[in-house]
Amino acid sequence: MSDTRYIPDLATVRRAEAIIADYARSRVQIIADRPGNPLDAQVRHYGEAVALRAPVFGEHFFNRACGFDDDSLDAAREVIGWYAEKSVPGMFEVLPGPPSEGLMALLAEHGYRQVRFHASFAGPAELPVAASPGVDVKLVETEADLAAFSDAYHLGWANPRRVPMQPWLTAPGWRLYLGLCDGQPAGAAVLYLWKGAGYLADSSVDPAWRHRGVHRALLDARCTAAKNAGATEIFSGAEYLSNSHRNMLRKGLDLLLSLALWRAPKA
Repeated sequence: MSDTRYIPDLATVRRAEAIIADYARSRVQIIADRPGNPLDAQVRHYGEAVALRAPVFGEHFFNRACGFDDDSLDAAREVIGWYAEKSVPGMFEVLPGPPSEGLMALLAEHGYRQVRFHASFAGPAELPVAASPGVDVKLVETEADLAAFSDAYHLGWANPRRVPMQPWLTAPGWRLYLGLCDGQPAGAAVLYLWKGAGYLADSSVDPAWRHRGVHRALLDARCTAAKNAGATEIFSGAEYLSNSHRNMLRKGLDLLLSLALWRAPKA
């Protein structure tokens, strides 16, 4: 392990949560900006904290509250009621580090339960690059590239509901990357740039092309792009103990924290 290894501290934890929350806000705002807002997507800000609501998606990243702790209990109470208005199974992210005993007591009082953990990673923007024979990564800039990106993205996430992606091309801070394996669309990933940091956001690989180094190549390309854009640090996230988790560690990112995810009671 290099001497650039990240040692967790509260400031880094808060920066990680801030960029993740801002990316989440951006995702939901894109949905809310569709003409007429047909999915009734909304974003609410409470200082550094943010709450997202898009009822049609149910238990999803789009119904998430980020950045709340014991210093924002009144706001958290309001968000709990906001989710209950639409019978949304909202989820609160509870960070290790900031004071949160009161927040967890409040969530438990309203029937919320911790249901899982989510790993977050941090590291410098300049990290080693691995060889991925037969794999190329390109920045998505054309309609044709976006169509291939969309195909790989939806196949990778096994998502039959097509997400309109045209706004992703011009969303502030967003860069889209298409992974090609033997010249064929194989993976898709998003880099989000914000306040001197890069967030390695949504990434997926078509099952037909897995175990060929596509995911690692997408990590490498986005870290290099973030560094070239002036970012000095990288953040990302993955399901704990998943293959993505392992690839983050192989890339040289360090496990920064595990989020505790608290979900509202299901109707």
